Amino acid sequence: MNKNELLKKIAPCSLMCHTCSAYSDGVICKTSKTLLKYLDGIGEFYKKHIPDAVESYKNFEDVLCMYSAAPCEGCRSTEHNECSIKGCFLLECTKEHGIDFCGECNEFPCQKTTDLFEEEVYEQWLNGNQQIRDNGIEAYWESNAENPHYKAYKN
Repeated sequence: MNKNELLKKIAPCSLMCHTCSAYSDGVICKTSKTLLKYLDGIGEFYKKHIPDAVESYKNFEDVLCMYSAAPCEGCRSTEHNECSIKGCFLLECTKEHGIDFCGECNEFPCQKTTDLFEEEVYEQWLNGNQQIRDNGIEAYWESNAENPHYKAYKN
């Protein structure tokens, strides 16, 4: 994958837009659309053959519809709407510094991010940018592209 493609899929903070539920070109949105396509008609099938499953399926379908309508164009877009981290200034900051990721900055890790992130996200930010700094963006992508976006909250 070329660098421009990687930059669309990885935010300036190093978090993966690619796996974010709000990213319209991400794996969750695309997978939800695919599932809806292949599940077309199953609600009616359940009504006829498995009526006890209708309500559960309807709830599932509602969630798929929500994810398939992801509103965000990615953190590098002006259309990111601060949907993930309210008050995020990192796109503008990296542009001001002439870099693609926080980890490429001479001031990394800076104090400005301390109040921006929750503890779980701060650790992801710190570790992700250190990986980019040490190994480069391609290696970072290879080792993180399939990681669940929200796993830090599972602890």
